[in-house]
Amino acid sequence: MQLEPYTFTIKNTCDSFISYEVDLGILEESDLSTSYVATVIDKNAIKLLSEYEETKIDGYKEGRVLQTGSLAYEDEVTYNLRMWMDESVTMEDVDSMNKTLMSKIIVTASVSNYSPVDQGFTKLADAMLVNEYQSTSVEDAKAKIASKQAPDFTKTAPIIDWQEKHEQTTTTTTATLPHPDLVGQGGIYSKLTATNILPRIGTSYTFDSETGKYTITNLQYVDPTTISDYNSKDYYICSAGMNTDASDNVTPYQNISGCTTIYKIVSATKSESTTTGTGGTRIKTMVYKITSYAYTQTELESDKSDKGLYTMNDADGTSYYYRGSVNNNYVLFGGFYWRIIRLNGDGSIRLLYAGKTSDATGNNLNMILTDSSLGYNNKSTIQFNTIKNNPGYVGYMYGNILNNSYEETNANEQDSEIKKYLDSWYKQNIEDTGLSEYISDSGFCNDRSLSTVSNNGDGVQTTGKHTYYAGYQRYYQAKEPILTCPNASNDLFTLSGNTNGNEALTYPIGLITVDELMLSGLADGYLNKSAYTYSSSTYWGMSPRHFSVTSTSANEFGANSAGSAGSYWVTFTHGVRAVLNLKSDTQITGGIGTANNPYVVKTA
Repeated sequence: MQLEPYTFTIKNTCDSFISYEVDLGILEESDLSTSYVATVIDKNAIKLLSEYEETKIDGYKEGRVLQTGSLAYEDEVTYNLRMWMDESVTMEDVDSMNKTLMSKIIVTASVSNYSPVDQGFTKLADAMLVNEYQSTSVEDAKAKIASKQAPDFTKTAPIIDWQEKHEQTTTTTTATLPHPDLVGQGGIYSKLTATNILPRIGTSYTFDSETGKYTITNLQYVDPTTISDYNSKDYYICSAGMNTDASDNVTPYQNISGCTTIYKIVSATKSESTTTGTGGTRIKTMVYKITSYAYTQTELESDKSDKGLYTMNDADGTSYYYRGSVNNNYVLFGGFYWRIIRLNGDGSIRLLYAGKTSDATGNNLNMILTDSSLGYNNKSTIQFNTIKNNPGYVGYMYGNILNNSYEETNANEQDSEIKKYLDSWYKQNIEDTGLSEYISDSGFCNDRSLSTVSNNGDGVQTTGKHTYYAGYQRYYQAKEPILTCPNASNDLFTLSGNTNGNEALTYPIGLITVDELMLSGLADGYLNKSAYTYSSSTYWGMSPRHFSVTSTSANEFGANSAGSAGSYWVTFTHGVRAVLNLKSDTQITGGIGTANNPYVVKTA
């Protein structure tokens, strides 16, 4: 599987729905038996080439069916084929010696009227399964999906090669740092030195084509306005700034590695200003405005073999989740487009909001809410919580934060700002339109269990130790997502009467978890703008990341515009892409799950 694959893409440029078959034609001059050749397309089960379905191809010695599928107009699919001498071949197999396998990929297409509904699969849960391989039965589809190789969650899906991209027009970036006059004053300024209050600038950099990130090298702390040779020498900066905690202790920061964008400096100016610390202190600052060229990245090529449906157990059984750059998980429901995240173990179907049109991108993927009672006027971005200075604010709901008890802090008594937003959207667009009968109460995990990292905080304290949550550990360290909710009685949000969870919900609506983002293809340390969960507009997730005692801030995971799972103060403003669960018996009237031909939920 480490071999570089033979990669090819099929695109439907016809104005009609087509079915296709991918065959491997063995040339007449080939003399190596197909029974000796291990073959795999994408990450399906590895098997001998002779075990693939045989087909007759005129002019070829032998033919094998590698894959079948269907495409709507303008849809495309990419395949990766790998072949090698099977490990079972030994020196005793003398007829394998000095032989050659010569073959060609042959793709045939025809106008098709295939759809799961036409094949008798009218339940959405069944349709999404059989449509993966155009199987003739749900059980056959499940068996094929289960036989796929386990994904590597340490890498993105698809695996992407990145290329540097240098902007041709200048841009202005800003670095706000403590004023030099504050050095030596002690107190809240005790961490400041004559050097760390200056931007950190380098004269060279490296670019990692695997992760798509930059690292600045040959560094120095310097006032950029004192550099006189920008025309004759190159200088680079990533970002710099300052944080304050609840007591307004000032700490500068300088980002020099893992940067998704760096800036080649052209010129710089500075001016004095002030800012307000977390605790309310007015702090004197120096604001550096830097004119520069932005260095970013662009996708060069991708290995899309980690793609499609995979299995993992959740609390109710086997879940079937989508991974990678899939294009067959679109659903039209309630006048909105959704992407299927997974088929839950209880048979319900988990959906991620995807806009009012099938081609929505960026900000158009975010929900829009008008609710005068909440002060929203066509609002498409929202804070997760309006306050950040306590660990309790990582909660979808939270309790009494003025105590020393984890249980009371994380009790589900008060709605977060984002829950109010989602509840209002649900009432307007689902309940008031009579669509609630199609929604399942399968729960949403706001996992507030603590990480087992050494010297971890307790989820209550706001000074001393940082608190890291279990989602942090799974994403950054273990790199092992889960589909269970470790403390379900408190953190699995369900409606009243559903004792599988906390019974705290008003409406059955939530957000995507960091584990589901990992399953979709995001991975720490990498960028991925091809996974189906990507948006160029950052949106909120539902998983707590950590509480920082340095900046006295509760931090939540979100999916960011760089293509990874990011960390954000809960007071930041980001987009909202709700998650709903459709009931297991949800019926469809048609569709094959593509953007141009989505599954259409039957609601009448």
